Amino acid sequence: MSEAFGVVFFVLSALLSLLGVVGVVYFIFFLVRNKDKDIKITTDTLLKVYLYLITFVTLFVAVGGATVFLNSAFSYKFGIPFSFKLEKTNQYYDKSLSEPSKPDYMGPECYMGNPTVIEDQTVCFDKEAQKQGLINGLTISISMILLFVMHRVGIFFAEKKKIMYWLKKTYTFTSLIVFSVVGVVTIPIAAYQLATFLFSRPEDITMINPPGIAVATVIFVLPLWIYFLISTIKLKEEN
Repeated sequence: MSEAFGVVFFVLSALLSLLGVVGVVYFIFFLVRNKDKDIKITTDTLLKVYLYLITFVTLFVAVGGATVFLNSAFSYKFGIPFSFKLEKTNQYYDKSLSEPSKPDYMGPECYMGNPTVIEDQTVCFDKEAQKQGLINGLTISISMILLFVMHRVGIFFAEKKKIMYWLKKTYTFTSLIVFSVVGVVTIPIAAYQLATFLFSRPEDITMINPPGIAVATVIFVLPLWIYFLISTIKLKEEN
């Protein structure tokens, strides 16, 4: 994973934590403000909260799995350096070094992965990373999409009698915030890394910041950002 992807997850984790705190505070404030209206938390209400919550979580995890899958697929199409960060081999294995320069203990040639020749350069890389990315990403995304569809169907039937607009609005706006923040973070990162990879790529492939994961994230996040933006506008018009 690239450093950019780590930044995205750090920002997103902080955002989700903040949204969780804000959600709890808002719920308490809502109950206090409407205490005279004898609001009851029914089983139907709890069921709908559960359905929307799991729908949000499964969609987010599905996007993560699909991103991992697409990043690995990119490596087959555009080369391993496009998707994976590569490391140099242990410098003590450099044949140009004279014997007196070598220490008694040289350590392994690769601390992570195995010595692999990529584009005429020997680097450390785990050859199974590509296959594992495809398998793990596809497994996670498919299973989460199935759960997402199941819970969306559950929401459809649960809201036949009564739609809880405050819950629907909360789900839609929270999704908009999360995917828009991820988009705002990843779009410039993807653009910069892709432009660097295409137009000013370093000769040493271990110096490349792979744009694959950021590009894959944008491909899935941008349509969801637009979808939830339109959904939020429609809810505003309905209101």
